[in-house]
Amino acid sequence: MDRRGFSLIELLIVIVIIGAVASIAFPMIRKGMEARRVDGARIAITTMNAKARALAVQRSRVVRLILSSNSVYLVTLHPVTGAVDTVDRRSLYDAYGVTVTSTRDTLVYDPRGLGLQNSATTITVTRPGGYADTVAIAPLGGVQ
Repeated sequence: MDRRGFSLIELLIVIVIIGAVASIAFPMIRKGMEARRVDGARIAITTMNAKARALAVQRSRVVRLILSSNSVYLVTLHPVTGAVDTVDRRSLYDAYGVTVTSTRDTLVYDPRGLGLQNSATTITVTRPGGYADTVAIAPLGGVQ
C-alpha cells in the first residue's frame, strides 16, 4: 500500500502536543518579559544618573536629575543667567509600564559631577504582578 501524508488522528495528536507545550511556555515567557521591563527601567535610571554626572562635568554646570510622575528629567542651570535647560526626558511608564517611587525627587550634581545630597537615595521601580527592583544612589552620586 502506497500511503502518503498523515492521518487525521496523527495531526490531532501533534496539535494537542503543541497546545500543551504552548500552555506551559507562554506564562514563563510572559514572566520573563515583565521582569525585563523592570530591569530596563532600572537600567534607564542608572543611565540617566551617569548622564547627569557626565553632563555636569562637560558643561561645568549644576545638573538636576528630577524624578516626577514616573518620568526622569535632566535639567541644567546656566551659572550666570540661571536659565533652565531640559536636556533629556524619559517617561518610564510609557516606555516600560512601570511606576517609580523615590526617597528624593531631585538629585543635584555640581560642576565636578559630585552629588550634593546628604544621604543615599533609594529609587524603587515596580510593575503590576509583583515585579520590583531598586536603585540605590550614594550621596556623592555613584550607584550602589
